[in-house]
Amino acid sequence: MPDEKDFISPYVYVGFHCNNNCIFCSEADEYLDGRLEKDFDDIKHEIDLVRTGYDFVNLMGREPTLRKDILSVVSYAKSVGFRQVGLTTNARMLSYAPFAEAIIGSGLNQIGISLLGATAKTHDLLSAAEGSYAQTIEGIKNVMRFKGPDLSVLVNIPLNRKNVSELEDEIDLLISLGVKEINVLWVAPLSRRSRDKELIGRMSELGNHAARIIKNHLGEAKFLMVEFLPCSLKKEYRDMFFPCLEKNPSKIRITLCGGCPYVDKCDGVLSSYIDMYGDEEFEI
Repeated sequence: MPDEKDFISPYVYVGFHCNNNCIFCSEADEYLDGRLEKDFDDIKHEIDLVRTGYDFVNLMGREPTLRKDILSVVSYAKSVGFRQVGLTTNARMLSYAPFAEAIIGSGLNQIGISLLGATAKTHDLLSAAEGSYAQTIEGIKNVMRFKGPDLSVLVNIPLNRKNVSELEDEIDLLISLGVKEINVLWVAPLSRRSRDKELIGRMSELGNHAARIIKNHLGEAKFLMVEFLPCSLKKEYRDMFFPCLEKNPSKIRITLCGGCPYVDKCDGVLSSYIDMYGDEEFEI
């Protein structure tokens, strides 16, 4: 029987509640089937396991800041000697200044925030939570206000067909707020709600569009294109590819993988994506 250490990654899911209900969420629907809420001891155990293999950890949710003991979770992670303790959040709770100041002071040195569009109309449509855009923007402002020099602040843009037209405006907005690290994420068809062609565009179409826009802003921020596979991008854009560190058993190899120079960095393509679009768009 495999040891649980065989499956560790630098991510710890601290809870399964969220104050958004994103229409593309990969951590909804069947992902939640049978999940039990974790208590503090469960989370400490997972953090200890991650420390055996990594010197960094990221605390995730669905929305981790909804845990009443999240400050204690962060403090515990800091206490076991990680070089970096990160948090991925929609930042709505961070719109409350005292909480934002407290969680930054609890030991975080990286915060990743998801912003779903350049406008309230698009963001709130995708989050299915009216008013979430205003809170997320206020959360970003509070983080920039309270951050010290050792806190890395990155914003994740989950790119899909409903927000791709706002990408350049969103990048401009984030840069105006002082954000220096921006990840453009491929939204993956991982849940029932996200396996929808009205949301999930072809990786090559969205990825190359995003890369062209990013190239115009390289001197203003650091960018990564997360999970846009190198074989979906033009060769001049492939240096921006960054693999997701969370392993997914649903990824498969296609014939092209045999001769790909990125095979050691890339785990393949999701079978659900192949079911939607096939593999004709990919090329070495």
